[in-house]
Amino acid sequence: MALAALISAYHLAEEETEGLRATLPLAGRTLLEHQARLASFAGADHIVVVAERLPVALAAATERLRRAGLRVDVARDAADAADRIHPDERVLVIGDGCVAPVGLVERVAEARAPLVLTVADEPDNAVFERIDAVARWGGLMLINGAALRDTVAMLGDWDLESTLLRRTVQAGAERIDAGVQAGRRGGAAPLLVDGAAHLDGFDRDMLAGARSRGRDWPWRHIFPAIEGIVAPPLLRRGIDPVWFSVAAVTMVIVAGILFAAGWNLTAQIALLSSGPIAAVAERLAGARLSPLRWAPAFVKARMTAAAATLAVLTAGLAADHGWGVWLVSGIILLAMAALAAERRILKHLPGGQVPSWVASLDGLIWAMAPFALVGYWFIGLAVLAVYALCSFAIVQRELASRVGQRNAG
Repeated sequence: MALAALISAYHLAEEETEGLRATLPLAGRTLLEHQARLASFAGADHIVVVAERLPVALAAATERLRRAGLRVDVARDAADAADRIHPDERVLVIGDGCVAPVGLVERVAEARAPLVLTVADEPDNAVFERIDAVARWGGLMLINGAALRDTVAMLGDWDLESTLLRRTVQAGAERIDAGVQAGRRGGAAPLLVDGAAHLDGFDRDMLAGARSRGRDWPWRHIFPAIEGIVAPPLLRRGIDPVWFSVAAVTMVIVAGILFAAGWNLTAQIALLSSGPIAAVAERLAGARLSPLRWAPAFVKARMTAAAATLAVLTAGLAADHGWGVWLVSGIILLAMAALAAERRILKHLPGGQVPSWVASLDGLIWAMAPFALVGYWFIGLAVLAVYALCSFAIVQRELASRVGQRNAG
């Protein structure tokens, strides 16, 4: 059954000078944009924003969402919102100013309607609307389109959110305790934002929930420390992550130019910086719940530029060490090409897993660093050739094992 999202965007922030809750700044965008991306990430293919008025900031936010490919409608009242949602659709209701971890939103979206997310009735949760003596509404609920239409039909002058909540609770909706879910998933609790000050530190939670897709050892053990320093201020400024993907490729090209000029150590530093820059791009995109544009093309461009850079370095070293340098570099390239092919096959087999220490582009770059530091470039390339060949042998063995298990089964 299709999933729609209903997001309220009509309450003013605590300080009226801050405008609507929905337009409070978050990660260089608005709170509404993060809510809409949360809903889309949870599976909603249609988002209806209920806005009694449409200030410039709100109109700009919805237009940015549409340009990003999200299907967003703006309804000026409850009846208009109900008309835009089919009675048979499941509806994820997100309260005005409510933000929650991705996993919690997904948990609600995957459940059967009706369902209400709750938080404990404690002083720290006083901003949330009370349901009964022990629970308050956590800002998310799941209903169906027919229930929305029935509620709108009798709404009158009452508030849409509160009336939907009361009717859903009275209908015997299942309850999910946000505190219990956050404990199980190791995540944060939902947040009801009533002013910009309430969002202090939330960008760090967004980054903590976003993980780069790299699986090799530099992406797992080196780059996260760099991302933790660089990513937070960049996220707040709203810089498009695609520019960091461009920068990552550019640094590899710059390294090739520096190798050609004989500035080998500086070139190695440029190569080392390329990986963390690419990781920051993915981390920022993940925090904003938006796909990194042209990601596969950037990966291919970076690998192609790295191969060309290796050829430039090889040409420089061959002047002192002879044709053997070309042989070693050729082994590296062939082994990595074969390894990439084996990885693609293994990825489609059940249980196929490649160890994080297996050679990769960034693994080779960082493994070369100590040899570059002491000037043993040829020896470093020879070690990388052995590293690539051993990695290919390990993956080939794993692939043969998985194919054998599948055939036996």
